[in-house]
Amino acid sequence: MKQTGAFVVSSAAGIGHDRLVAYDMANGWTAFGPDEIRDPRGVRRRADDPFLVINEPSTAVWLLTLEGVELARIALPAGLDPGGGAFGAGDRYYLGSRSQRAIYQVDLHARRYDGQALALEGIAFPRGFAPLSDGGFIVASGTHPVTGEGRRAVFRYDAAGKVDRDIFVDDPALDPLDLALHNGYVYVMSEFPFGKDDAVVSLRRYDARTGAGAGVWSAENTVAFARVRKPRGIAFGSDDTAFICAQNCVLAVDVAAFGRAVIVAEDDRLAGQSLALLSS
Repeated sequence: MKQTGAFVVSSAAGIGHDRLVAYDMANGWTAFGPDEIRDPRGVRRRADDPFLVINEPSTAVWLLTLEGVELARIALPAGLDPGGGAFGAGDRYYLGSRSQRAIYQVDLHARRYDGQALALEGIAFPRGFAPLSDGGFIVASGTHPVTGEGRRAVFRYDAAGKVDRDIFVDDPALDPLDLALHNGYVYVMSEFPFGKDDAVVSLRRYDARTGAGAGVWSAENTVAFARVRKPRGIAFGSDDTAFICAQNCVLAVDVAAFGRAVIVAEDDRLAGQSLALLSS
């Protein structure tokens, strides 16, 4: 398991730094990117890309170099309220709208907003998604942070935008926050019950074909999880290491073996929403 490296985390407003922050072993935590990016949400990078993609709630998708220099700013319609994001095939990038309960799409090559890709009917608060190779999506439905509403489950949509079964993942101990696909599995960050002081923090794994449970990392079997507070985003490195950002830290989890995880960086004001690796 690779425990070190460099990464960028989106730090929320109010309870966090209200901007992008970067971490590496030599310099610790530093500000990253243009000052205009406030309260950033989705931060993504594919391993071979020389750029990061950032969802900003003030209606823009930004492309930044790995040094934090602006490459492009793609305008979005007002009120879209983008949360997390995910890469599709080619130059397609998807972003989830928390308030509109939908997934929208952007052409990164043309640097153009391309409209709605999927309506998320019946999901009160989307909490992460991943596009599938057949044109469908896997989407996590979590708890609304204000109203407390939400059906705690993971759904699978077909290429026509229809739910292809009632519930893809139905786990009574799941309250999803973000998800990622990796090597045939769906990995979901969970805080159950959401927002409670005694909530159980866990990384939960399910078969990407069937939705069947395939293991759980938590404080019960992986000691480092006991120190994690209010996790949000998840990203994978080039190996079997999942990086998780939380209110107080970034955690590296070896998903090839239970019991192996380590906190690689700490900051009580981090309020991490998502993260992207600069190196791993």
